[in-house]
Amino acid sequence: MAYLLGWKDILRPIRDGYRHLFPAPDTGPTPEERRKQRDLDRLKGFAYFDTFDQLEAWTEDDCDSFQRANTPRIRTEDRSTNDDPGKADVLLIHDYSGNYHDYESVQATGVDVELYSCEYLQFVDVFIYFSHKLVCIPPPTWTNTLHRNGVEVLGTLLVEPQTEGSECLLQHTRDGQNMSFPLAKTLARIAGHYGFDGWLVNIEKRFSNDVWGPEVLKAFLCQLRAEMGGAMRLIWYDALTISNKISYQNALNTSNIKFASACGSILTNYCWKDTEAENSLQLALSSKISPKNIFFGIDVWAQNKSSFTHPRITYPEYGGGGTNTGVAVAKLADLGLSAGIFAPAWSFEHFPGKGRDAERTVWQGTSFPRDMDCSCGDCLSRHRPNEAFAILKNAKERVAGSENFFYTDFTRAFATHDDASNDLFGGCSTHAQLGSQSILPRPAIFGDRHQAIQLWHRLDNSSSTPRLVIEAMQNQSNSDDTTEVWLPLFKLDMPADGSLQAEIYSDNASLPADHSIVSFYIRTPGSVHFITITSGKGVQRTVCSLKSLVPGSRIQELGVHLKGSIGTARGKTTQLLNITSVRIMPISTFQTSSSFSIDQMQLENRGEGDCERMQLVWSFKDHGRANWKDNKIPCSKITGPFSHFFIYTDGRMLGKAYALDHILNKQFVEKNAGLTVEFELVGVGFDGQTLAKSSAKLPLP
Repeated sequence: MAYLLGWKDILRPIRDGYRHLFPAPDTGPTPEERRKQRDLDRLKGFAYFDTFDQLEAWTEDDCDSFQRANTPRIRTEDRSTNDDPGKADVLLIHDYSGNYHDYESVQATGVDVELYSCEYLQFVDVFIYFSHKLVCIPPPTWTNTLHRNGVEVLGTLLVEPQTEGSECLLQHTRDGQNMSFPLAKTLARIAGHYGFDGWLVNIEKRFSNDVWGPEVLKAFLCQLRAEMGGAMRLIWYDALTISNKISYQNALNTSNIKFASACGSILTNYCWKDTEAENSLQLALSSKISPKNIFFGIDVWAQNKSSFTHPRITYPEYGGGGTNTGVAVAKLADLGLSAGIFAPAWSFEHFPGKGRDAERTVWQGTSFPRDMDCSCGDCLSRHRPNEAFAILKNAKERVAGSENFFYTDFTRAFATHDDASNDLFGGCSTHAQLGSQSILPRPAIFGDRHQAIQLWHRLDNSSSTPRLVIEAMQNQSNSDDTTEVWLPLFKLDMPADGSLQAEIYSDNASLPADHSIVSFYIRTPGSVHFITITSGKGVQRTVCSLKSLVPGSRIQELGVHLKGSIGTARGKTTQLLNITSVRIMPISTFQTSSSFSIDQMQLENRGEGDCERMQLVWSFKDHGRANWKDNKIPCSKITGPFSHFFIYTDGRMLGKAYALDHILNKQFVEKNAGLTVEFELVGVGFDGQTLAKSSAKLPLP
């Protein structure tokens, strides 16, 4: 973890509310060093701009296909679960030690420990990727995973005290009373081209008087919002005021409402109190700004030790942040406002090697392991778990999937591999696959832990096929054939009119033989439909048509149901089944055969010097036997009906591409130099089904 933590990252994060008062001299890399690093980062799929010159010079041709996100966002707006009144929308500002880390690369990367990926995405509405760059574009790995989970992904426009040429932002031409801003058009085009959903505008430096005017900045923001269109989002950060001063208001007020209105949303600083939130709500209502578009900042790091002269403070004033982040979320939920959580990767930065445990404590309120430690030196007293105010208790839960489509194969952002592949991952036994994280089930904490039998699930990526393991434990010895236990897995909102079909693959070999019945269930208003699971060796396919007798009925929930006793000793855990995938789609799409092929596979040597690489490139062809663009399954502007491609050689997987090209592993290329290698490509659709295969023998120079 040490490589993630640089002194400049610690001194200058967005969450540090004092940095504008003490602008540090730029003692970092030289412009030439930055240029070289930017070229190297490009090979990882990263794109960003350090200067206004770079931004103004950008064209769509200045981009490799693997720098673009290919996954369209599953549309779930205004489709939160019906049982979530009084819950807050949640926005995450992902400020993780400077960001653009190797594990976020489009190339699967070996890691010693798991890093931040966020496994609670059904409780997240907006995700902002933040780095100390002028223009920060989210890595396509993040965008693909977030879009798969229905989350909006925003980049950051950041003008810091040391930023040169900031006046370029407001340069414009006039046509009568109308102003036209070239950079507004450029920023909108960048968002559309790279496939993310808008911008956070964070201006931390006053403009020179010769270009400044609040109406000029407002016009820039209005144009940027209009250029992006209604499907994208623009958020103003609470720093610059209408008087051209950097002054954090910690509220929506007359000093920033002009810019907040132009953007349609605002993210406030995190040092607010009850009165500021309440007054902001009243101003929003009177100004016709939706309260859910007012995101109040919460500094997760405020719970750490801080200096006496510059204490870190967030809501609540004493003990806020960290494991009490959910206290602020609860307050905002009560008011009908939204929460903006700064630096949610705190759990991984502050608890090296224990990040997932700490994240569960913050989001679910679970207890820390006994050996938990942190740099504060008094972990268990300073960071006490707060189950009553865990984030999930007051965060709004969105439904998974879309109106007519849902698919998950339970893939996590990190996985293990066999020893034969260690050389591809720097000798590490675990690799990052951030862009592959699937829709994950809702946490099992919502169940009743005092039932006679307790059901829960856990994700297992230790084998080549990810799976969701369903387990049970006998809590009481008096359970009988009438005992019923429910384990909700996904909240849905889909028509139950018979047009859809569910297809579930699971290994049911461990089902109890005589004492109980285990079923999948589909819940609709007023009724539950059971799909009995039969025992059998190997992976079993369970299929069910989703039709309710009640006109207009909707599917609300999918889960696992147990009736009876599991027949084990009290306190003993029993594995019931392993689910490998769940697919819900229109029945018509199940009956459609693939009409695609992979063509023109070839090797290309690109770049020079440190950026030289060997790329496998290909195209695909649609043979027109099905109108895949209208079949209600997601499709990509870049890869069409294909979600991704697996690259194999000699039965060994070399990589997974979300584009129509892939950089080959350098060690593999060096080892096979001068040889002819047979490559196999397997193209997979957004529903997890194989659409095309192709192989070719290609010489490596």
